[in-house]
Amino acid sequence: MNKIRILFFLVLFSNVAPYAQQKDFTTWNYVNLNYKLNERWQVSFSEQIMRNENASEWWLFLHDLSLSHRITQHLSQELHLRLINQKRLDDNFEDREMIYYALNGRLSWKGWTMSARTRWQGMAYGTHFKDAYKGPYYYHRFRVGIARSINYHWRAGLNVELFQPLNRPERAPFDQVRWGAGMSYRLNRHLSIDHIFQIQQQINRKNPYTFYVWGIGCNFTL
Repeated sequence: MNKIRILFFLVLFSNVAPYAQQKDFTTWNYVNLNYKLNERWQVSFSEQIMRNENASEWWLFLHDLSLSHRITQHLSQELHLRLINQKRLDDNFEDREMIYYALNGRLSWKGWTMSARTRWQGMAYGTHFKDAYKGPYYYHRFRVGIARSINYHWRAGLNVELFQPLNRPERAPFDQVRWGAGMSYRLNRHLSIDHIFQIQQQINRKNPYTFYVWGIGCNFTL
């Protein structure tokens, strides 16, 4: 019964909290399905939805397929294929394709975990067969974080990530920074729920924009 009450509170709070913010507040919901092939390899599929304009309008639909490999106890790598549908100002949805590779490192000590991730991505706008095709645009992203296990069920963490454009000479060396905080609740070894708050700021631009993101997501592992 206590677990049901906690889940109800998380879902309710994630849907109510954004409406206290301004127009640039965004909600993010996702479901991750993870299947462990063996001790080192895992395949995952993720469905994600984001709403902007104070969570009043659909913004992004993301479909992600990935393969993860644990290289050593402290090092792992991922390869992702992501399809994105983004709503434009004319209310039509634009298709985008993204491929990215990430290398993850982590160290644990007495319940604390320190992590670092380097991510290399390329994104194309539209499809190769249409005249409006643009891309790919390349980014390098670097994130560091720290997390703490409170008990078997609860885990809290903080992270910061820098975005580095690689083939856009008109941009500064770093054009975005993302700050994140989250709480994760593990029901059992198959199911966990994430509750996340992020601030993503455009920097070194003429008219920078800030996104405030509140999200909740479920992770299923088989």
